[in-house]
This record gives sequence, C-alpha cells and structure tokens, in this order.
Amino acid sequence: MTFYPDGEVRIPHEKSPVPPAAAPDDPGAAARRFSRLMFRTALINGVILVAAVLLAYVFPVSDDENVALGIVIVAAVVCAAHMSWVVLGETRRRARAFQATKTGLYPG
Repeated sequence: MTFYPDGEVRIPHEKSPVPPAAAPDDPGAAARRFSRLMFRTALINGVILVAAVLLAYVFPVSDDENVALGIVIVAAVVCAAHMSWVVLGETRRRARAFQATKTGLYPG
C-alpha cells in the first residue's frame, strides 16, 4: 500500500471486484449470449414441430384428421410456451443484472 501526496491510498496490483468477462455492462457479451440462447431454442422447437408433423402426417398414429391436427396444435403450443419461458427468463436475468449494477452488487 502506498500513500501519495494527494492523500489517496493506492494498492499495487489491486484486482477489480468484477472480472472483465463477467462485466454486466458489456453489451457485446450479452448479445452473443442471447443469440446462442435463441439459436438453441429454435433448434429445440424445430425438432419438436418436425416430430409432430412426422407423427401426424408421415407416420400417422391415427387415421382421424382431427387427431393429426391436434398433435400439431399441441406441439405448436408447447413450442410457444418454451419460447416464452426462455425469453422471460433472459429478461429477468438482465433485470437482475441491471438492478445489481445500480446497487453495486454483482450477480455471482
């Protein structure tokens, strides 16, 4: 620890409280994370919808057209719920990170 003429105390090689990779105000890292999250969500939802179409029309589990339509509608509702869950979770995470920067606490 060193005392300077201006009265300030400076500690050599002091580490910052937040590592640079975990900085909550890095918009590039947040955008890349959100992009990867959306890509994974799209892949999962695409697999679910393709599986529903295969079950309904290619390898029909029933000859009734209403059952086939029901399978596709249920798959679409599941995919919409999954997308909403992912986007709301990311929104909550960003809100917590923003609140932490306002209070000086950083999420671990």
